[in-house]
Amino acid sequence: MDLQTIRLARERLAPYLSPSPLIPITALGNNLQQSLHLKLETQQPTGSFKVRPALNGMLANLGEARARGVLASSSGNFAQAVAHSANLLGCHARIVMTSNTAPLKIERTRALGAEVTLCEPTFKDRWDTTYRLQKETGRVLLHPYDSPETIAGNGTIGLELDEQLPPGKLRVYVPVSGGGLLAGIAAAIKNLRPDAIVLGVQPSVNASMKRSLDSGTPVRVPAFQSIADALVALEPGATAFSIVKRYVDDILLVSEDEIREATKHLLFEQKLLVEPAGAVPFAAGLKAARSRPEAAICILSGANISAEVLSATITR
Repeated sequence: MDLQTIRLARERLAPYLSPSPLIPITALGNNLQQSLHLKLETQQPTGSFKVRPALNGMLANLGEARARGVLASSSGNFAQAVAHSANLLGCHARIVMTSNTAPLKIERTRALGAEVTLCEPTFKDRWDTTYRLQKETGRVLLHPYDSPETIAGNGTIGLELDEQLPPGKLRVYVPVSGGGLLAGIAAAIKNLRPDAIVLGVQPSVNASMKRSLDSGTPVRVPAFQSIADALVALEPGATAFSIVKRYVDDILLVSEDEIREATKHLLFEQKLLVEPAGAVPFAAGLKAARSRPEAAICILSGANISAEVLSATITR
């Protein structure tokens, strides 16, 4: 993944998306040793960064997408992003979601105009159903994390960070599932600022990227449950992993309790509604905030949280 490809993605997205805000954190006390900033992908249309790869994938194949429709597999945020983008560009979208997906995410996807196909509640069945439908219908398949268009769309976040921050060394904390967001941001930042430190963060119950980097090849982990229910990939995508392996400095793990505390802190101290998966980078960044000298950025990737999950998170 090179800068030219990522810059082309930004040109495609520019008529439809504005750069997301980058704000300094407040209310951490006098012991803060670094400048800590939050990248608010929560303020994108549909409430997550996923609109970037969804739009870029559709715009890169617009003729086919309009003629044959698009197909995607998603646990929720990518589904809403694809539905929104398809509605915006005049395409028909069909989304495969598991039957145990949060009802709010299914409802919102349908409300945005997409056709939703529900499957058995496993990661494997979701993808088996998606590939079967793609073969049967010939729709343009939009991958949520492992296509060049997806990774390039995510990389536009890295371009924005470089423009929003003054020169200097920095650390970037990025949530990890299949690896597409981390790969895109890392490719952009490392080409623009080679001395930057790019760190992936994932729940400790799903150390798939950590184990993959340690072993040098993608590793599949057993099915798991996490409060960060948008980070569900059981193994990294092959394309994303090759980029992560080249550019990313390390993968950090955070506990379920740390994710809950980060979500609560963002809500009560920063006045920001962020879903647990989106708060994962902040859980890691907060731990390092009092000991590291570099400017640090946490990518808050999404804000799609139900009232039930929010209540359970803040009352526990």
